[in-house]
Amino acid sequence: MKPFKKEKSMAERNRERKKLINIFINKYGKPVIVHAMQDKKIFKKVLEEGELKLPKKHDSAKKCPHMEKLLGIDNAIYYSLGFVYNTAYGWKYNIIFDLNYLKDLTYYYNSVNYVCYLAIVKYLAEEDMDSLMKLRNKNKKSKEVVDKFLNETYSGKKRRMFDFWKIEKETFDHIRKYKDKRKLIKIIRDTERKYLKKYPKSKKYSIRSIADRRIPEIIGKKKNNLLKNPHFLGFYIDGKIPPDILTVLKKKYPNKIIFDGKRINKIGEVLK
Repeated sequence: MKPFKKEKSMAERNRERKKLINIFINKYGKPVIVHAMQDKKIFKKVLEEGELKLPKKHDSAKKCPHMEKLLGIDNAIYYSLGFVYNTAYGWKYNIIFDLNYLKDLTYYYNSVNYVCYLAIVKYLAEEDMDSLMKLRNKNKKSKEVVDKFLNETYSGKKRRMFDFWKIEKETFDHIRKYKDKRKLIKIIRDTERKYLKKYPKSKKYSIRSIADRRIPEIIGKKKNNLLKNPHFLGFYIDGKIPPDILTVLKKKYPNKIIFDGKRINKIGEVLK
């Protein structure tokens, strides 16, 4: 199973994400944390067991295993601020948590895997273009990704777009074999520390990020028992709810919320 489907444009995903998250801000006065998934079987299993397990306990695809392993977050649960994975990739099944859950999570005020890879290619572009060209020339996909990084603009600036997930293995191998590997690893470590914010600063950054369109990376390093988690609010299921999912929701989660993209209701009140 591929972890990512074709992405929407940045402008389109930002509009959709803001529209959805504003509904929660209007109701609760703050955004929400979301764990999203695209596979119905996995979602149903989570519902039945009442638990989000760490990756070592299941066989779902990891987002970017090479950088995750280096940063020590390869056995972690990924969360987002608002409905990032739904609006970007169409992930249908979303589990919603109150913002105060941040006190139990690791918070980076931008996608940590992305900013670490971006820092590396920016350094190579400025200090060692020959090495960046070697990465570019590894294969057709590498050429497309590096050329996009070098030539396309985002918000009026070049060298902002690096689709690392399309060539993560090639990029990480390039880092590992680089003549001054320690320099690149230091860049990664320094970048990670720069973007790491501890609670309660993470809460302030979350509220601020809605306005500046920044997309934080939120990491859970422990399993999440939904039935015991006081910050667990409910669900957003994009589109029609499958009958077997509906049955589990009504049986096990009647007092939790269900969001349909427009309204927030209690499961027991609307799913009958």
